[in-house]
Amino acid sequence: MMVAPVLQAGPVFKAVRVDKGPRLDGQLDDEAWKQAVAFTEFRQARPNPNNPPSERTEVRVLYDARGLYIGVTCYDSEPRKISANTMAHDAESENESDDNVKILLDPFQDRRNAYVFIVNPRGARSEGLAFGQDLSLDWDGIWDARARILADGWSVEIVIPFKTISFNPRLTSWGLNIERYIARKQETIRASGADLDSHFYNPSEAAPLEGIQDIKQGTGITIRPYGLVSETKDYGAGRPTDWNAAAGIDVYKNFTPNFVGAVSVNTDFAETEVDERQINLTRFPLFFPEKRTFFLEGSEYFNFGTSSGGGQYHSSFLPFFSRRIGLVADEQIPLNFGAKLFGRLGKTNISIVDVGARHFNDLEAGLVLPAKNLLAARIYQNIWEESRVGFIFTDGNPASSDNSDYNRLAGLDFRYATSHLWGDKNFTFDLWGVYNWRKDAGNTKKQGFGVRLDYPNDLWDVNTSYSFYGDGLDPGLGFISRPGVQTYSVMGAYMPRPDKASWLGKAVRQFFLEPYAEFYWDLAGRLETRSLAFSPAVQLESGDRIEGDISNTYDVLPYDFEVSDGVIIPQGPYTYTNMRIGVESAGHRPIQVEFNQHFGQFYSGRLTETEVGVSLKCKGYAALGVSANLIRGRLPQGNFNENVFELKADVFLSPNLGLMNYIQYDDVSKQLGWQARFRWQITPGNEIFLVYNKNWERRWDPMSRFVPFGEHGVFKIQLTIRP
Repeated sequence: MMVAPVLQAGPVFKAVRVDKGPRLDGQLDDEAWKQAVAFTEFRQARPNPNNPPSERTEVRVLYDARGLYIGVTCYDSEPRKISANTMAHDAESENESDDNVKILLDPFQDRRNAYVFIVNPRGARSEGLAFGQDLSLDWDGIWDARARILADGWSVEIVIPFKTISFNPRLTSWGLNIERYIARKQETIRASGADLDSHFYNPSEAAPLEGIQDIKQGTGITIRPYGLVSETKDYGAGRPTDWNAAAGIDVYKNFTPNFVGAVSVNTDFAETEVDERQINLTRFPLFFPEKRTFFLEGSEYFNFGTSSGGGQYHSSFLPFFSRRIGLVADEQIPLNFGAKLFGRLGKTNISIVDVGARHFNDLEAGLVLPAKNLLAARIYQNIWEESRVGFIFTDGNPASSDNSDYNRLAGLDFRYATSHLWGDKNFTFDLWGVYNWRKDAGNTKKQGFGVRLDYPNDLWDVNTSYSFYGDGLDPGLGFISRPGVQTYSVMGAYMPRPDKASWLGKAVRQFFLEPYAEFYWDLAGRLETRSLAFSPAVQLESGDRIEGDISNTYDVLPYDFEVSDGVIIPQGPYTYTNMRIGVESAGHRPIQVEFNQHFGQFYSGRLTETEVGVSLKCKGYAALGVSANLIRGRLPQGNFNENVFELKADVFLSPNLGLMNYIQYDDVSKQLGWQARFRWQITPGNEIFLVYNKNWERRWDPMSRFVPFGEHGVFKIQLTIRP
């Protein structure tokens, strides 16, 4: 056995081995818990860093041959005020709407990557991966938890099977940090890293978890077969209901405890939630996140360079964007197979994805695509304490109708990161470059490169970046919203916290003063777009937030721009100023309200946009959310009104059994859509889904009415077998 070096002076967790772990029921009254060592050395991280917490918290850690058990008792002097408003999976991340407990587990002590498990008092669970200072909920591991509200607080029991996580079997000490959030007080307490500039998702802040030894991952094989029955009806084509049955299988193999291979045959995404509709008032494509589990697993390894941009006009540049696979022109392209390798070999991090897409022929949509193979690979090496250097490669173009139309991209990136600048400050420096080989790209610039400096701390958050995107940069498996430009941005946020002893400090938690500037030039250096903005905000001690911004934009339209149906803004330069005011009530309340009002100039005219949302939450068992986005444009070229309406209605009997309804309507497409998703997790990894989608089209002849044009229903069973 190899004993890892102590991460830092301070708190230490003790793990005690037992023959059989406790029964999970949310109460720490099992005999096994009596053998555990209680940890109580928590400190406030916010609002009063390193001060004693207002409520007591106790943590106990056990393990057996099967897995790691963590029990947390959260004492509360006012248990009736505990906030527990959801039972939805992956609902608890950064919204701070509920009391919760967060577990950060680093079984490698590499101080770079870690697992995160989150549980609220209703037992709602979220899981993800922490890297640097960020959290991604893309990873879905098999684990379990039970929570219970008690007369003197609430408690939670968590089991993390060793088959679920990767770990270094030679270590007898892991990294562990635990955070508790008390929603009504906006109070965050931690076992380790209780300074304002410390980030919970930074594994270097974790404390040692000592005593783990002689554990195994088993065979390392996970088999996940599925079977489904679906029905599809196209009202417009007048065809009868089409019934289909399908089956497939995913097989995972842990070649080492931290390096995984996976093969998926007849890959299916029937249970995936629909995209949220958006109104696009720019001439650039919108960005929609990946939601399919197969592509989300291991996706964190593909973070490259700055990975995402920002600003009003540039959503992001991603050398690899997995939504390009299996989705072309809003059509789902069937996949024969998917294969991937991901994980770590020593200090080397690897993720390789290879997918075979079927031949697709939809004459009505005018889409004919041959069968093709699509490949993406990412490798990076950990260097120094928190830094890395890496390589990325992609090959394929899912949207091409000719397989000889090659599209390949290769790139290098370097990140220097530290959480100890000047002792305790965070700082990152990113440098990246890519080159894109494309058939018939002609005499264009097919490269891209950039640099970014970031100083993300509690009082000051300053970052600046420069990027170059060639006019021939168009990766077939990537995403770029605005090629053929150079862009520079600088943002500085000053975020003081008033003295708690003052009258102001008793009402205000933190001020935010954020100036921002962004510039876009063409490749010859001519200014295309310039945006200057200032965004003040105030976070109240109650949890409510008031904010606003004012921005001045200069934009040169290179061509006539149809901003809405029949409303065409002539090409040329425009300068306009607009403003926004917004209010968001505290998320821990049973009724939450969000309101934003945009107003001011817009190109040659004026524009107002109203965003309003109301959420009603009933102790986690039911939630109703209604929102609207109302846009009114008044231009010399014409007026336009565009609206999106959403309704979410969820009912849960437990965190494992729920029905989620999502209804959307927008008057751009004039389509009304309803998705109902029933999910029953019988045991972790074994689930039943019933998903139903129906769409209507609004017609005006001879009166306003909604006519159905399509529906699709799926009954799916997903099993997990781990010998």
